[in-house]
Amino acid sequence: MKHKKGELLLWEVIGIPFLILVGFTLEFAYKTLNQNFIIGLFSVVNNSIWENLKIGFFSIILFSLIENLSLKESADNFFTAKALEVIFMSILLSISYLLFKYNLINNLTININIIFAVICILSQMLSFRILTLNRNYPYLNLLSFLFLIICTLIFFAFTVNPPSNWLFEASKRLNNILKF
Repeated sequence: MKHKKGELLLWEVIGIPFLILVGFTLEFAYKTLNQNFIIGLFSVVNNSIWENLKIGFFSIILFSLIENLSLKESADNFFTAKALEVIFMSILLSISYLLFKYNLINNLTININIIFAVICILSQMLSFRILTLNRNYPYLNLLSFLFLIICTLIFFAFTVNPPSNWLFEASKRLNNILKF
């Protein structure tokens, strides 16, 4: 079903503060809630690149559930838009994480919040652009839905049993600043 651009734009704009607030909440939820196992599946357990990707991923997934249910009928290319939004946000979060980890950007507290907010805005803009494409790609949409489910399962699995790899190692500098 074709939704009006105005309706889709409204949802993507609403998504910006939602992603920011949920992302900030997921950053500290595990530690704040006494290291609850279930909360740890969705939030940052240590300050590694991998764990920081969960902030964007699960913020998008949660908002997508609300958005998709509220649109009554799925928008064309909905899951494709959300899958590409996840990939785009993950790339930008990884780059910003590495810039902080290797001390290429100082004043961490202000910059992390601002950069995350900008990443949320850019990601929602990308999602809106894909949602308003004139062509519908049903097979790509199905593959994107499967991609999101597989990513969710991978996040859960690697939270419980992380591989021994630099992606899963916490940054000592960031842990000290953020008090992990």
